[in-house]
Amino acid sequence: MEQKIISIALPPFPNFIEGNLTSFQAGQMHPDRNKLGYFDLIFVKKGQLFISEAGLNYTIKQNEMFILLPDQHHYSWQACEEKTEFFWIHIYTTAQWEESNRPKHFTSMLPIPDLHFHQRNYTLHLPKQAEILDQELIFELLLQIQSSTEKTDVDAIWHTEELFLKFLKYIENEGFTKDRVTILAEKIHLYLEKNICRHLTNQDISSHFHLHINYLARVSRQIYGKTPLEVLDDLRIEVAKEYLVKSNVLLKSISTIVGYESYISFSNHFKKVTGLSPRDFREHYREKV
Repeated sequence: MEQKIISIALPPFPNFIEGNLTSFQAGQMHPDRNKLGYFDLIFVKKGQLFISEAGLNYTIKQNEMFILLPDQHHYSWQACEEKTEFFWIHIYTTAQWEESNRPKHFTSMLPIPDLHFHQRNYTLHLPKQAEILDQELIFELLLQIQSSTEKTDVDAIWHTEELFLKFLKYIENEGFTKDRVTILAEKIHLYLEKNICRHLTNQDISSHFHLHINYLARVSRQIYGKTPLEVLDDLRIEVAKEYLVKSNVLLKSISTIVGYESYISFSNHFKKVTGLSPRDFREHYREKV
């Protein structure tokens, strides 16, 4: 089965709701739930779980993780064959998210002004199903989160959330396998984000990574479905949309910020992609805010 990635826009950050270490005996089944409203993250410590979601059957083995979606129906397609122990945590977010075969990159929908220090946009990427590489550390972190919820002092909630965010970052970056192609593709994406105001060429990208552009394009297509310059074009349009709706920056200045040499070329391309000129886009979507 093809690996799936769950992409979640930040900010806002997801919140930890509840969690526990659960033990099923042979013959027991995972609860039947429809549109739970939370992401249900499962980490199997012993045995196996057999769960169906959106018409697909999954087997989550010992030392594997799995994420159930908040808007789907899930249930056991088979009872446990042996004693099975697993941690589960429910997390909640109001942010944009999507499950797909490739990592998605979102712009936060929160109205963040550019006048002061502010959160930068980030997209959290979590595997739908993956092997837990460092079992000792992952299960220890889960135990710490669980233990923190049992404390009664007034500051316990802050400690729980701190542990939870640390845990999320770990499972995205270090706890699970991420191949060289994915790592390189993410580096390409970050480079494009940082240089969005420049008139980048394939030669610039090739020189920065000291790799042939054909190889970089192949890597980018494999992860994002597009070449680096096509990804850059998408980024420019998304950032331009953000400025148009959330700021009072002049249209000509926005075209410079997102790397266009002239406002006319920016306006023509923006209208080709969105169906609206930058001015019309700003007026249309500001009326809805």
